[in-house]
Amino acid sequence: MTIPRTRLATLVLAPTQATLLQLPRALLVSALALALDVVVLILLKERCGLPPVAAATISYLLGGVVQYVLCSWWVFPTQPDNAGTGFVVFLLLTLVGLVITDGVMKLLNGHTHYLVAKGAAVALSFVWNFTSRKYLIFRRGSAAA
Repeated sequence: MTIPRTRLATLVLAPTQATLLQLPRALLVSALALALDVVVLILLKERCGLPPVAAATISYLLGGVVQYVLCSWWVFPTQPDNAGTGFVVFLLLTLVGLVITDGVMKLLNGHTHYLVAKGAAVALSFVWNFTSRKYLIFRRGSAAA
């Protein structure tokens, strides 16, 4: 027995093609991934003594996995035909975001607190991540979808 979905539940829970709904969902997913990213960054930097860029790399990749799972489940309605291929393409595009993150972290290292640098990196990499995922992975007719 299935419980019928109300229109509001469908609007809130079901993946959508509408960019105006995808964007806030992607922001929420990014916020959750960022929370994990920052906690791991701080733990790796402060507790484990890793350099800021190395810690940011590891924490960013963990956040990327969380983003893939949540984007696949909630943000974008079109899924890759092959989950493995979709994840590999997602990972490759995420690596571009990682290059952006590491570049900003390196550029600002020594000039500002590492968490301020991380904030700047997050803003720039979000733009890349959302755009590349929406138009290259989770769209009808893409190689990954």
